[in-house]
Amino acid sequence: METQQVATSTEISPFGRTLGGLRADPALTTFWESIWTAPATENEFLTYVGEIRRFAEYSGGLLGRSPDFLAGIVSAWAVNAAHFGAGADRVREFHAECRARGRVLTHAISDVSERGQVDGARLLRVVDRDADGVYLSGFKQLATLAPYADLLLIYPYRMLSPAEAPAALCVAVEPDTAGVMIHRRPGFRGAHELPDESIDVLDEQDAIVELEHAFVPHSLVFLDRAVERCNTLRAGTGMTGPAWIQALARMAAKAQMYRALAARVLDSGPTSAKEPGIALAKLTRFAANTERDFQAALESAGFDERCGFWAADRELLLHGIANFTERIETATAILASIAGLDLICAKPGRANRTGLIPAAPQLSDWTLFTNLCSGAYGYRQNKYELAFVGDPDRLAAG
Repeated sequence: METQQVATSTEISPFGRTLGGLRADPALTTFWESIWTAPATENEFLTYVGEIRRFAEYSGGLLGRSPDFLAGIVSAWAVNAAHFGAGADRVREFHAECRARGRVLTHAISDVSERGQVDGARLLRVVDRDADGVYLSGFKQLATLAPYADLLLIYPYRMLSPAEAPAALCVAVEPDTAGVMIHRRPGFRGAHELPDESIDVLDEQDAIVELEHAFVPHSLVFLDRAVERCNTLRAGTGMTGPAWIQALARMAAKAQMYRALAARVLDSGPTSAKEPGIALAKLTRFAANTERDFQAALESAGFDERCGFWAADRELLLHGIANFTERIETATAILASIAGLDLICAKPGRANRTGLIPAAPQLSDWTLFTNLCSGAYGYRQNKYELAFVGDPDRLAAG
């Protein structure tokens, strides 16, 4: 895969402008405040979930690593900071600083592998240390949003063996640190397209992070050579609660966007679809079923004594996520069917409406539609959904 190393530039990318607009939008002020709070009451939980759902609707459910995902995780860490042992105060201080400054975070947690086997030569690990911090070398993936994040969180996704203690880390890394390289894939827009009217306005970009003797100060080292604490990070902090409710809220918004986009495309001009009404009915059912799973998860929520905040039932969250991931590729095929051969060459007279996605109001329906149905952007969206939180069936099985 071709990648591009992020370089310092005064030019702002199409998605950079989208993210900047979301950060500055006064209508989202409550969102940016609430995502850094682990809800202690039912009212706080409903406000929190309402805001992450509203943000998902702003972006059509198309932003996998929107800022609320990692904010929820770090908030769970702060409530359960004791899990980090000697790093507890650092976690609390890190959370407070991120909240005060409205930080945008992403993570890089998977190891580079070849044919299912971890590449030991590229395993990210501590290679040196001094009185001020540690030095890291190695690779991590898949760092979606990394070119735009203020900080990268690095911790293990898989279970570690005792022999892998140098890789048993939980740290925050500033992207502009010497020795940190972000290898991002190119965007998806065509050469003929205006950048700010292309699908790149909704492309977070995925990346592989490479560190070569990169320094991390002690203040940003939360776990170090802590195999057991890394292996129990999820269970010990309840971090999957906010992460999975955010995932399902986004999926419900995306399913609704699919149905709305289909209706707008059908209304926009002549179509080659043989039975557009049936396709629309199927997408309506897809949206309704995903919404039902989301509402069921909300109704299951209560105060979790183990993690110290309100959370939805784990099994219902995974059930809803699994249902969506099993349906999304079929839903995309149904969406594509409403245009028939128009995906190859649209008929004259087709209107090109804009404004369906509030985060990118200049993006036309047809540009969004064709990219979701027949372009590399849509392929990436579907494959990303399958890996967004990991295999839900494996997670449910423990």
